[in-house]
Amino acid sequence: MLALAALWMPLTAGAQGVTRSNEIGRPADKNDEVAVGRYVFAGIGIDNYQSVDLWKTLDNAVNDVDRMRQTLQDGFHFDAPDEWILRNEEATSSAIRRLIDDLGRNLQPDDNLVFFYAGHGAERATIFDGEIVSRTGYIVPVGVKAPVEDAPSQYLEIDRLLADLAGLPARHVLVIFDSCYSGLALDGSFKTRGGGTQQAHDLRSRRSRRVLTSAQADQLAADGGAQFPNNSLFTGWLTEGLRRAAEGLDDGRPSPDADDDGMITVTELFAFVSGRVGAASESRQTPDFGAFKFDNRGELVLTLETDPFEDAYRSALEAFQEGKFEIFFSSTDDALQIEGDGPRSSYLRYLSARIDDELALSLVSLRELSAFAEAGDTVPLSAGELMIELRRAERQCQKADCEAD
Repeated sequence: MLALAALWMPLTAGAQGVTRSNEIGRPADKNDEVAVGRYVFAGIGIDNYQSVDLWKTLDNAVNDVDRMRQTLQDGFHFDAPDEWILRNEEATSSAIRRLIDDLGRNLQPDDNLVFFYAGHGAERATIFDGEIVSRTGYIVPVGVKAPVEDAPSQYLEIDRLLADLAGLPARHVLVIFDSCYSGLALDGSFKTRGGGTQQAHDLRSRRSRRVLTSAQADQLAADGGAQFPNNSLFTGWLTEGLRRAAEGLDDGRPSPDADDDGMITVTELFAFVSGRVGAASESRQTPDFGAFKFDNRGELVLTLETDPFEDAYRSALEAFQEGKFEIFFSSTDDALQIEGDGPRSSYLRYLSARIDDELALSLVSLRELSAFAEAGDTVPLSAGELMIELRRAERQCQKADCEAD
């Protein structure tokens, strides 16, 4: 298994169509270097809910997940393994819980996670003596067979979902809900909080748990619009803003990098998206933003600066996965000329040795990876995979009587 790389206008009344709800019923010193881990994306998109009498089919939720994924991969070098993307029938309640468990096993303390959900949202009110005393928000997985009022256990409560995501080992967790009533994520103990003027170093070094919602707690979220016919209004502007910033477009149109410092904070991203969505013609939703459990006033920061080694490394991995070995070797040469030492460089040498069936070089590269792992560096193989590959290479090299000192 290849490693995780360290690594969108006006909405007419007639175009609103389906909405995403139930239509029926210690910080580091300034001079210290802040370790920046991997940028990882996990997403859930559901159009087809099977029980159409309960939940209408959506048009763009899966498109939203795929576009968000591609935007972050292309513009910001995110890794998004297929197993961390759930679409339609894959997105059962149990599968979503397994996804979070898998994130917990694989994320590292310096990592950055964007967790994205696009689909239906639901709410349930608790009423005593004719008065609403509380409202609970839910996301709607595939397989629900009854309304949320009758079977809330079939749904995933947003507060509990956020609590589970808050406990993941990553330093920065950004949760994005594109669904109706998603603003309920900011009710109760999950308070909305504005951004400050902290320096990027401080934002990166402090832990963050932030949530960005497509609508307020009592609002529906449009599934499509005139300017973004294949995406929701919210995700359309979200990805369009990120694309503008990543491509460095200088055509007079605004982007989330409003201060032009080459970085995008979540606060800046929210300001951009909320302004565009709220101002859209016929828009009936207002995005919201806040912090949740275990937040320590940090933020996930997206840098717009390019990294030549990262570009070459990702190009090599993609070419390897696609079997385009000429491109792989060319990209690997480019990467190793920039950075000859380190776990990712050793990994590229290992992949090269595998292609060329060079047992000695394969074993040497695996031993280098093992040494990096022992030193606490993140290596592009899990501990189990590394041990299996190392032992296999040792046996093969011993049989072939090759020298790997």
